[in-house]
Amino acid sequence: MRRTASTCGGVVMNVVHVSNTPVAGSPGNIVSALNRLTDIRARHIVFNSSAYRTRTFAVDIDWESQREEAFDAIAAADVIHIHQYFALENTFGADFQRHFGKKKLIRQYHSAPDLWAKGDAAVVASIVNEAVPQLVIAQGPERYYPFARVVPNVIPLHDSRYLPMEPPDGLPVVVFSPSGRASAWKTRWETKGAPQTLALLRKLQREGLCKLELIVDRPHDECLRARQQASIVIDECVTGNYHLSGLEALSQGKPTIGYLDQRVQAQLRTITGAVELPWIDVRLEEAEQPLRELLASRSLRTAAGAASRKWMETYYDDAGLIQHYRRAYLDLFEAPERFGVARFDSEIERWLAVGLPNHHWSARRRARAPFGRALRSLGGWVGIHQI
Repeated sequence: MRRTASTCGGVVMNVVHVSNTPVAGSPGNIVSALNRLTDIRARHIVFNSSAYRTRTFAVDIDWESQREEAFDAIAAADVIHIHQYFALENTFGADFQRHFGKKKLIRQYHSAPDLWAKGDAAVVASIVNEAVPQLVIAQGPERYYPFARVVPNVIPLHDSRYLPMEPPDGLPVVVFSPSGRASAWKTRWETKGAPQTLALLRKLQREGLCKLELIVDRPHDECLRARQQASIVIDECVTGNYHLSGLEALSQGKPTIGYLDQRVQAQLRTITGAVELPWIDVRLEEAEQPLRELLASRSLRTAAGAASRKWMETYYDDAGLIQHYRRAYLDLFEAPERFGVARFDSEIERWLAVGLPNHHWSARRRARAPFGRALRSLGGWVGIHQI
């Protein structure tokens, strides 16, 4: 760490974040909050800034066009913060890690390990048991990383794009931003249940109750501004997880529909200190009637949206949440023994965290099988680019 002539006279640590893709903007949010709200100086190097094609995010250092600046940032760093699981040498080049020297390393996960393991238990074990200190977001993937420290996904709560805006008069607009076409019942986690969710939303639209705005393959800044105009936002109602888009909608003062399983709720309560949570918490199977009532009542939508924003201001302000990252970096130097400690003390804890929620999802999948067959008999669902 380097002493500087800062006004506080303290120690400023330099941290460089490294990712293969923009990771849906999460590392960028963390880096921004570190620089704005702490004495830590952070940079973010992205290997493939256009990994999502037209779904773009703001990028600090683009590896392809700013390689010299990337190496300068690494040289100045005290900590290398790696996001997700990928081989550094296969991505950035065989000699990339040589530039790290003896710097402290930490890796953060934003997805369940099977995203990369594809059912291979040996790969899962190698990911989970890696000797490098680990962080994991306080969302669905948390339960699969028993040796990782749980940290929040942060958003810039007071950025103008994240502030509430009154929706225009007229037919209520429901916004949904699926990250792909995956069925709710084909994959456990890497889905927002687009086919099933869209079937419900299109039904309500055909009845003249709302206008559906589907956000896909658009720059993140444009997505934020479009969501500010919404009357209702769908996070996702199938996996039990929540997403950055849900946090963004809550910050924007929107009634936000989502399903959070008990494990996710517990992690949110632990990280924020809140008892009540702001999502309108329904599974997809139960979402139709709540949506109808919200669509029918502007005053109900207004009250729900105001409660969303108030909760975020009370429990999810980035100035407080970013301290989880600052503390983790300090512990790399001052208390490294705090990493790698198992968070599940018994078999029953592990089963309650992983096994039981998976059984719930499997039972829902079996119950929805007739609907899936009917959908396939109609030729599937209309592609998201055609809407």
